[in-house]
Amino acid sequence: MRMTEKNNNGLPTGKKSGPASLWLTFAITFCGVVFLPQMLLAEGRGLGFSNSFLSVAVFLLAFPAIRHTVEQMLLKTGAVTKVRGVLSLLLSFGFVLACTFGSRLEADGYLLLTDWRLWLSLPFLTLFFAALMERLYGLLEERMAGDGAKAAGGARAEEQEGAAARKAGFLSRWEGLSVGKRRLVWPGFFVYDAQEEFNQVAQRRFTTHHPLLHVLLLGGIISTGNKLFGSYNAGIACYMIFQMTVLALCFTWVTDFLRKKGAPVWLRAAGTLYFAFFPVIQMYVLCSAKDTLYSAAMLAVILLLVQMAEEREAFFSTKKNVAALAGCLCFMALMRHNGLYILILLIPVMAVLAGRKRWLRAALAGLCALLLVLGANAGLKTVFHAEDSENQEMLTVPIQQLARTWTLSPEVFTEEEKEILFSFLPREALERYTPKLSDNVKISFNNAAYAGDAASFWQLWLSIGVKAPASYLNAWLLTSYGFWYPDAVLDGYQGNTVFTFTYGESSYFGYETELPGQRHSFIPWLDSLFEKMSLELFQQRIPVVSMLFSPGFLFWVYAAGIVFLVRCGRFRQVAAFLPAGLNWLTVLLGPTSLVRYVLIFWFALPVLALVVSRGKLCYTEEALI
Repeated sequence: MRMTEKNNNGLPTGKKSGPASLWLTFAITFCGVVFLPQMLLAEGRGLGFSNSFLSVAVFLLAFPAIRHTVEQMLLKTGAVTKVRGVLSLLLSFGFVLACTFGSRLEADGYLLLTDWRLWLSLPFLTLFFAALMERLYGLLEERMAGDGAKAAGGARAEEQEGAAARKAGFLSRWEGLSVGKRRLVWPGFFVYDAQEEFNQVAQRRFTTHHPLLHVLLLGGIISTGNKLFGSYNAGIACYMIFQMTVLALCFTWVTDFLRKKGAPVWLRAAGTLYFAFFPVIQMYVLCSAKDTLYSAAMLAVILLLVQMAEEREAFFSTKKNVAALAGCLCFMALMRHNGLYILILLIPVMAVLAGRKRWLRAALAGLCALLLVLGANAGLKTVFHAEDSENQEMLTVPIQQLARTWTLSPEVFTEEEKEILFSFLPREALERYTPKLSDNVKISFNNAAYAGDAASFWQLWLSIGVKAPASYLNAWLLTSYGFWYPDAVLDGYQGNTVFTFTYGESSYFGYETELPGQRHSFIPWLDSLFEKMSLELFQQRIPVVSMLFSPGFLFWVYAAGIVFLVRCGRFRQVAAFLPAGLNWLTVLLGPTSLVRYVLIFWFALPVLALVVSRGKLCYTEEALI
């Protein structure tokens, strides 16, 4: 079979693909299917895929898509084609590497770099998935080309709506999103350091372990509610109502943004239903963790950066947009410590996005936000005499690496190194080591010893790392692979006993209301559903649906979307999602893999869908060059 290439006008160019494309397609598809089990969890004798009709089904389904890609790549030449091919290869290589590494970490609890099957499979699987991604991107581009004129007309029609109608729609969506969340549980999920933060306010003993602004918001609202209504549950409910209001406004802003940008009706409807009913959204809107407000602020930052990227002149035509961006950046950095580092890195990005004429205004907005954050943190620390002596949160990875090496290979420590290790980490703390969670060890870290002689700690860490590099690598991967491996089971707290239960096969969500609160549900079946999703392998057993709950899968969704934008030369829109990417990088150095650390992946998903599915496409080489 031969295929004649056509140009943009549908006319043949004279180039033909020969039998070589058929054999190349067969080789890529066959080798991809053969090595696919290297990315999957092996069960029993490992024949679940290879000795099954599933392997034939995958081959037959993948063959047409891969052949189309192969023929297109053989026929087309030029800089754009090469750049696009390289981008797909890099994306596929990263995905394959994540899955091959992650499957071994999930199954065995360690990664063996001498596994020859792993390295042999990488090139074949990379070509296999790159070909599939190229076809997927091609279909998306074809769909967008056909919908471009319709979307533009829809956007113009939306702009002609009256102000009263827009306001009514905005308020109705806000009310629906807000009230819909109020009926689930009472007073909400008071968990993830909530009791510790509240106790700081109740006992008037503050530390900088948690962001002081969130500590004061949480503890202050709960204490005020308790005084007014005579119930801590009422106080917790007051905080939840405050948080629900903030989140409802943010989500309504997103849905209104979709409407204003001419998003198709199905996307707008899906976005509204998603914010109102998707379980992960529901869980964290009703959760006291600081990550909820932090992610809400980051969502607002992303929305404003998208507007800045696409409509520079309109964005800077009013001071309120710049002030809103500075305010959201400030609030984001005050809600989590890693938000400060993200803010610092975003300042030059904002200056570039603003362009030559307005870069100074954008940079000043970022600098003002930074100064406000530093001033607020310093002021709150001084006023409330907050203790600032903890270092373990910054040393999570080194502490876990030393603990793993001591647990599995204590012989690599000399007697002198043992003494140094015990001066920072007591022996009983090291005995509590668990591979996927560093909290059990780092909670006993000797901050006073570190403050007095930090150099000894780092010398010990470097010395042991040289002798046991594989142990260090595995220690880090096991606490972070849930953020990049789609099939990971989030069970870092397995075996940990909390107030009302012991974590079992899953610790997807902290399904609890800690003291002084007591949770009651007015919808028992819904309460039971949340319990199953949080503590059991419930949604993970449902094909396709399970991936919507996976932090690792959503990471690759964002990565694929960003690569598509880069292929189209839409670099400013790529920069708008940098806060989510920087946040992901910071949590790789965290204590364990949890949904709450990358909650922004769920919050900003409709925005990513909008940006990827609209805008100018690049079909010519000049567009990307």
